[in-house]
Amino acid sequence: MRLWLNKMDSNKIILTKVVGDKKVADNYINLAKLNGFYIKRFKEFLAKSEDSQTISNILSNSYQAIYNFKNPTGNINQYSPIKILCLGKVQSGKTSFFLASTALAFDNGYDIAYILAGTKLKLKDQNFNRLVEGFKNNEKVKIFNLNSSFKEDIKDLIKQGCKIILVVLKNPAENTNLGKMMQLAKLYSGIPSIVIDDEGDEFTPGAPKSKKRGISNKTHDNIVDIITSFKICTFLSVTATPQANLLISTYDHISPDRALLVKPGKNYTGGRSFFDTIDNPHIKVIDDNDDFENSIPDSFKEALYLFIFSCALKRAQGDYKPFSMLVHPSSFNKIQDIVGLRIKKYINTTITSGLEDKNSIYFDDLKTEISKCYKEYYELNNGIIKIEFKKIVDELSNVVKNLNLQVINHNNIEKEKTNFLYNIKVGGNMLGRGLTLDRLIVSYIYRDSKEAQVDTMYQRCRWFGYKNNYFDICRVFMTKELQRKFMAIVSNEDHMWNALQAFLESNLNLKQFKRTFLLEHDNLVLTRKSVSNTVSLKVISYGNKEDLSVELTNQQKEHNRNLYLNFCKKYGSKGKLIDFDTSQEHNQRHLLLKLSFNEFYNEFLSKLVFGFTSPFSLESFAIINNRIKQGLQSDEILIMLMRYQKGQYRSYTDSTNTSIKRLFQGQNHGTKFSGDRYPVDINGNDYTNIPFIQIHMVDIFNKMPIFESCIPLITFNNPLTSQTIKLVTGDNVYE
Repeated sequence: MRLWLNKMDSNKIILTKVVGDKKVADNYINLAKLNGFYIKRFKEFLAKSEDSQTISNILSNSYQAIYNFKNPTGNINQYSPIKILCLGKVQSGKTSFFLASTALAFDNGYDIAYILAGTKLKLKDQNFNRLVEGFKNNEKVKIFNLNSSFKEDIKDLIKQGCKIILVVLKNPAENTNLGKMMQLAKLYSGIPSIVIDDEGDEFTPGAPKSKKRGISNKTHDNIVDIITSFKICTFLSVTATPQANLLISTYDHISPDRALLVKPGKNYTGGRSFFDTIDNPHIKVIDDNDDFENSIPDSFKEALYLFIFSCALKRAQGDYKPFSMLVHPSSFNKIQDIVGLRIKKYINTTITSGLEDKNSIYFDDLKTEISKCYKEYYELNNGIIKIEFKKIVDELSNVVKNLNLQVINHNNIEKEKTNFLYNIKVGGNMLGRGLTLDRLIVSYIYRDSKEAQVDTMYQRCRWFGYKNNYFDICRVFMTKELQRKFMAIVSNEDHMWNALQAFLESNLNLKQFKRTFLLEHDNLVLTRKSVSNTVSLKVISYGNKEDLSVELTNQQKEHNRNLYLNFCKKYGSKGKLIDFDTSQEHNQRHLLLKLSFNEFYNEFLSKLVFGFTSPFSLESFAIINNRIKQGLQSDEILIMLMRYQKGQYRSYTDSTNTSIKRLFQGQNHGTKFSGDRYPVDINGNDYTNIPFIQIHMVDIFNKMPIFESCIPLITFNNPLTSQTIKLVTGDNVYE
């Protein structure tokens, strides 16, 4: 099914079927109300705290969701839920998205929303409070915690004109949580229901069934039983790390049918804000041996002083809102407790004592450490109007008086103290997935393992979010190895988003999406092994590589074409035309340019969009650029603009139209080499022992190439470094 915008007024949007399978089209909402009672009230709530652009972004994401909802008045495929994977970014406001989607569902014929609000009580409570806050201006929405004592008459409330939200802990207990939800699913199976699985990659995708075990896992099987009990059901799986959802078998009953990209707002600071290059100033590299085993490491003291300085700086600038610091030392509660006690003792004996006696050596030491932070801050933020150092020192006492440290783990599950402005949270898993720390600015994280999961690690990035107003003071302390892993994970995310964006234009079932992912670190796997092993498809090291992938959107193709044309316009006159054959047609006449690699990276490579199955990514060349910055490789590159201003035809490999058969042409008459692979020009100059990039303009539609329909594809000869570019997949059965 494909739907196309035809007409819109203030209350509804009318969609015209482009692909005319009526049975398929009738399975979805064809007439979506976008300005009904419930979404109006939710917009009124948003308007109290968000600007118009943020509201527009939240609504835009939810509008694309409602078009994929199961038609609540249809009779097609009853008891067969539509399963939608909603892919957002870590700490990007996915909760606002599913609240808006819930309001739209209520406006479009749904009566009950079940919210699977995470696997931990802390996350469930956070979601419950946000739901109550988001719908507090709407007396028609009734929100309940679903537990063993729940006895509300839902049918009666619906008859009174109410809509129901039930918040459930994702736990397979029989008499409460998912067990209670199963009872209600059977009791109210005829009522159109939306089920939203927050952090939908956690536990929901189960291990494959085996001969020894006739089930996947209880959580997985319970959720499958629940969503297939409803006559009309739309199942939204909301996550920023969908590796498990995509790597379960496409024949699994929880495998998603469709996908949405929940795009973050304008001021989002995510992976690229912290992990674009090895020298990103927001990352502070600590030594692998910096731990709390015997004492407080110097790197942590630096992080602590930086947190105190940052809070004092913002106070001096007139910002009196809360700030947080995260300390992530270990997954073990005992170690977390010890670390918490050591930090608290250090603050009391060193920092607090110094502020109480400003003639003491402790106060002198404190001023020295704050002075270091002050100097570094202004060196990294050229052009910012300085706050006098004395004003910052004057605020230190106010910061420390409002400073609180709390260990968050199963040994300390009491309600958090909220009457402190500046909070240091020490913990492990309970400070991970889904939870939001209020204005987190400093993170200290050295917990690592030899082999780590992409999805689990990325969920630890609580330092992502909307930090534009205070990003200048955001820092993350971590080991060099952790930094390298996170850089590879960010590349994995970019690659996956680009691939899904291109795939979604096809309007195909998500089960047909090619499960191929970029993974450029040998000690990373995509997800937990109980769901899928990570299998290498292609490992590419040094040598000559070619890009055959044309799996790009039309917009991306146009972007790349214009990028090439602009590059030629700027640099074409600086190159030299060289013949690589002796034919009269000059089929192998290429323009050769010599540039610094850094310049070519900034002007072309960093802006080029790579196809999903491309062996290259932005990270591939960022690694080389960083090596050059470190003096490990000379800053030069030879660029060959192949068949300059002509282009070449290449055919697809198969019916998927995602890649071409080959880029290298094979032996040409009059050449001294076989194809473009080993370029030797007619004068005998050999280019195989130097780094060079060929840019081919390829036409995949016209055998007589039309330059205006060509797109640039590159080959890269890299004899100097042994970087690895790895494509991986899962080991389940995929359509």
